Amino acid sequence: MKKTAGFSPLILCALLFLTGIVMGALSLKVLSVNEKAELVSYLEVFMRGLRSPGIEPGIVFRLSLAQNLKAAAMIWAFGLSIIGAPLCCVMLMIRGFVLGFSASFVIREVSPGGALMFIAGMLPQNIISVPVMVLLATFSLTFSLVLFHERPWTYGGLWKKIASYTWKCAVLTLLFVLSSLIEAYVSPLLLIRASGV
Repeated sequence: MKKTAGFSPLILCALLFLTGIVMGALSLKVLSVNEKAELVSYLEVFMRGLRSPGIEPGIVFRLSLAQNLKAAAMIWAFGLSIIGAPLCCVMLMIRGFVLGFSASFVIREVSPGGALMFIAGMLPQNIISVPVMVLLATFSLTFSLVLFHERPWTYGGLWKKIASYTWKCAVLTLLFVLSSLIEAYVSPLLLIRASGV
């Protein structure tokens, strides 16, 4: 990743994501006992439904992939404009917040075996999707900085840079397919084994 005057977009994106995770984990403390109990009951219903024929892995795969592709497309679009850079940062923090809250809730509130449920049900796909999301945001911020500093439209190099940026984002986005496959077909099986449903 390019550095601009000692500034690293990759480090910034990683820090933003980690900040979101920490905020999400801390936000669990503001929930009331009743709210936590309600969330636990929803989770129990989900776990009982893992063996139900109503949960189709193909549908889970399509929903997961659609969500990931939508996020990737938004991050890509944010990079095409200088004013989109802050939105990219906000989106990255939101993604981290959701992961931090979910992980913290499962580990702290589900007993026994909350940590095992997290490892089985959330960790496998996020090992892939989190680095992809951070790298996409890094590409987006880097491209916005290129537009700001180099102003490639002034010398006719804009479309070439857009094509290169789009190609890198597209190749990286392909990894979301693997992440969604794991979420749909692997994580449910691991959850069943971990929870003894």
